[in-house]
Amino acid sequence: MSLLKYDGHVRNQGLDLPLAPNLSQESGQASVDLIRTLAVFAEAPASEHIHLWKTLGIEESPSASDYADIFLFQFYPYASVHLGPEGMLGGEAQNRVAGFWRALGRNPPSEPDHLAVLLGLYATLSEQIGLAGKSSSELSHFSEAEALMITQGRDALLQEHIAPWVPAYLERIIEIATGPYRSWALLLDKVLRVELVRAGCPKQLPLHLRESLPLADPRTDGADAFISGLLAPVRAGIILARSDLARLSSELDLGLRAGERRYALEHLLSQDSTGFLQSLAAEAARQAVGHKHRRELLGITADFFLDRALATSELLRKLSDAGAKITAGTVS
Repeated sequence: MSLLKYDGHVRNQGLDLPLAPNLSQESGQASVDLIRTLAVFAEAPASEHIHLWKTLGIEESPSASDYADIFLFQFYPYASVHLGPEGMLGGEAQNRVAGFWRALGRNPPSEPDHLAVLLGLYATLSEQIGLAGKSSSELSHFSEAEALMITQGRDALLQEHIAPWVPAYLERIIEIATGPYRSWALLLDKVLRVELVRAGCPKQLPLHLRESLPLADPRTDGADAFISGLLAPVRAGIILARSDLARLSSELDLGLRAGERRYALEHLLSQDSTGFLQSLAAEAARQAVGHKHRRELLGITADFFLDRALATSELLRKLSDAGAKITAGTVS
């Protein structure tokens, strides 16, 4: 896929891409140091990070409250949240990522699926196979089997545990964030696209997706399963942030309950199920457009999320048209 074509989609949304140092579109390679730097910014800000932001041409560094708003309240930077059926930390999705670390002969860290950790591992594997301008023939200090494992491991990490969620995750941050984290997301998105173009589209769905069930229908599976599924991106095909709930509640003139997203979602449904379901259907259709634009880049992975988002939108519209009333534990 042409990077210029994909950049055009981003610019059409009014999202100008910053220039990335040490990023070569001609060679199809991204600097290992750049990837590591971007990984650091997914962690809580520290004073030693200030000069790193400036090296990327971003003069303003984020505050602790900026970090909390994006990574703790809006968009959780864990693969398990986005790829697990519960839409929560831990679970089978995190165990699967930890198993990947072990398959590489490495002890998994305490948070093996955190974005910063995954990017750090990707940078390490890329460095080992000489991604920054070296050929595979220069892996002489590795055995042939080790070199093959590292090369395959890097691409498996990208296709199985990063590509299924990070591009859509970054798109949502770009939509909502301001200041340094918006710039960070734009730059990381561009770097990952270079890597994804190099790797090519996957030949089969990642295991996270192959084993995922679709969004539950509240008429047959109950309200609780339905509400939980709306907050699980792998099931609903959308990333529903607290800011989305705030925007939709404002548009419908509904009260927004403080606290966890689930409680806020339940409260909105209890006030006006029909209207809120209709608005949520429109939001799912809107996010489906982003998946559609990633089809050339991600192939069947993007198709999976596109189908999920469209199915979610259709279900929500049907429920709204039928006048369904959904509250915690009940559907009428």
